[in-house]
Amino acid sequence: MSFTFKSDNLEKHRELSDKIKENLVVEDTTIKEKEEHSAYYKNLPDGITKKEVEAISKYNSKFITSAHLAVGELATDIFKGNKKAEEVNANIGYFGPQDNIEISIFREKTYQNHLAKDGNTEITKNLVMQTTVNSISNKGLGLKAAREAMSQEFANMFKK
Repeated sequence: MSFTFKSDNLEKHRELSDKIKENLVVEDTTIKEKEEHSAYYKNLPDGITKKEVEAISKYNSKFITSAHLAVGELATDIFKGNKKAEEVNANIGYFGPQDNIEISIFREKTYQNHLAKDGNTEITKNLVMQTTVNSISNKGLGLKAAREAMSQEFANMFKK
């Protein structure tokens, strides 16, 4: 028997979700695809080919890397011109009309170095970039809304 969330907000995704589940297998506490990328490629919208998606995917990957290069160079100019600046933030449109890449660039960050053998437990890196890729569809239809609806329904199952 398989559990099904009941929220109206999630029913918009039910048809595709059920098709995706058909391509998944559960092994103990791990969920994976029966065949790599099968859930994605088997459910492409009519008229869109795997070859087209792969070309777009290749472009998206190149775009993200190139965006980081562009932002890194501009951030370097900012840091060189403003010695007090410690962080620069960038926001670049991506893929869908409301999707974006958010990049926070730090002049430097110090991390714990747990692998250090010489006693130096910290390592400092320069021009550190932290990236978030946001995929936002129409209000109420996106990932955030789906996650919140599932979280609430899940929490309610255990309240007694």
